[in-house]
Order: sequence, then C-alpha cells, then structure tokens
Amino acid sequence: MNLNRRRFIAITAGCVLGAGHANAAESAGARWQGIALGAHADLRLVGLPSSEAENLLTLARAEIERLEQVFSLYRTDSALARLNANGLLRQPGADMIELLSLVSAIHHASGGLFDPSIQPLWAAYARAGGAPDPEAITAARAVVGWSKVEVSSDLVRLAPGGGLTFNGIAQGFITDKIVKLLVSHGLRAGLVSVGEIAAVGGSPTGGDWPVGLANHEDGDPDTLVYLRDKAVATSSPNGTMFGAGASGHILNPVTGLPAAMSWQRVSIIHRSAAMADGLSTAGVMLNSTQLRDLALQFPGAMVRAIDQAGDELIVSS
Repeated sequence: MNLNRRRFIAITAGCVLGAGHANAAESAGARWQGIALGAHADLRLVGLPSSEAENLLTLARAEIERLEQVFSLYRTDSALARLNANGLLRQPGADMIELLSLVSAIHHASGGLFDPSIQPLWAAYARAGGAPDPEAITAARAVVGWSKVEVSSDLVRLAPGGGLTFNGIAQGFITDKIVKLLVSHGLRAGLVSVGEIAAVGGSPTGGDWPVGLANHEDGDPDTLVYLRDKAVATSSPNGTMFGAGASGHILNPVTGLPAAMSWQRVSIIHRSAAMADGLSTAGVMLNSTQLRDLALQFPGAMVRAIDQAGDELIVSS
C-alpha cells in the first residue's frame, strides 16, 4: 500500500485490529469524509467490524473537532482566532501550551526561521495576490517576531497588530493526538494522517509502512519511505502559491520574502508528526549545511530533501 501525502485522513488498520473477528462481512469498516483545518479530509478504518469502526470514527472526529476549536484559522470562535482578534488569550489550555512549547523549540533550532507570528505578513501577501508592495511588507514585518509573543500557563499575549498561524505545525500536532487516542483504544497497527502521516506498528504484510512522497499534494509519488512508529511531513516552497503569482506560501520571517526555491521539497521523518511538520516547514528555507545541522539537533530525525537539480540530500541524526 502506497500513501500519498497531505490533505486527507486515512487510518488503515488492515487485519491487525480485526484479528479474531468472525468473517469479512463483519469487517466492512467505515469511512468519513469532511473538512479538517480547512482542507478535505477522508477518514477510513478497515479490517474491523462496522460497529467498532464507526465507534472509533466517532472518537477521532470528536478529537479533530475539539482541536479545531483550538487551532483553526477558519473558525471565528476558535482559541487561535480569538487570540488573533483580541491580542490576548486567557487560560489557553494544555494543548495550546504544548504546541507553543514545540514552536519555541523549533524556532530556536532553526535560527528563527520557523515563526508562527508570520500571520500578518502572510495576510499581506494573501490580500495582494502574492505581490504586496514594499510598504505593506515593512509594516507587517514590524509586528512579526516570536520574541514579541508572551506565553505563560495563564495567558498568551501578542504584540499590537500581531497574529499567529499554526499552518506549519497544527496538522502534525493533531495527527499525533489522533494516534495517541486510537492507540489508547486498541490500535496496534495502521496509518494516521491529518495532513501529515504517522505509522503505528508494522503493515499487514509484516514490514514497515511504505509512504509515497511527492512535491505537490495531488502529485504522483516519486519516492517511497518506510515507516514504523514514526511520522513523515513534507514541505515544498511552491506547493501552494498566492493567487496566480510566483510567490510561494512559505514566507521567510527575517526577510519578509517567500522562501527561495532552493528545494523542490523537504521531508522530515521523526517519531512526532508535529516535530516533522515544523522542521520541514523551516527546512525549505535552509541550505544543505543548515538543514543537516537542524536535523542533528533532534535525535531520531531524518531528512529526505530534493533540490532543484533533482539531487537528494539524506541526513540521519
């Protein structure tokens, strides 16, 4: 089974979870399609009796809904949306604090290139179709900076005019949470993805899970990686563009410009999907030496990056 990357949820348990059940008719599984974090989602459980699969789907959907109420930019009543609107969020909750702690670690390790306070700059590019004037970039950069974000267990406070986006890490974070939930309810093997992909245990064939990598979410995979109890996240500087222009969606918080097109894509493998997600986002803004140094700061991380010439960089920490 080869799984392409991004923008769907797929939990494929094979026959491992269903061991001991009577027959294939009872193990029809269940499926749900909808929207998660503003993207199309497709959630499937196979190899289980329909009733058991539906119960697990219900749990997973409820957890996605709960976390969207914290991290979604697409919901005006989410904790993140309220923080951005008011500049202040009191009693942010354990999930928000956990994610912000991960952000700080990746921000420090990447020399400041991973920075969710980029939202005002991102909004400036979005409003201008990818071509904001220099004055708009300068104004947005003035409120960007992770050091301007105050975080404690009691509150999160932004600089005046500031804003956060977790688009470079929230999908991985929610993937980790869904894995934890399903494992606690008996999942022993499968693939879990809410934008990024995590493998639990081994595949039904007895080996590791093969996952296909591509430069674009709808592209055909050109590389396979094999995962067991690890996750993979991929970022591409031109994976999503602003409007019809040439500006990619990953912006450099230091320069205020789109990430240079040095890499076709950067994939990171790590036991945490959130960590892989954040590191891959930062990774597209680094040169090969910096990318190698970044990976070596996180034990167990692996880099699989393709440059514009088609050459591959592989680094294991």
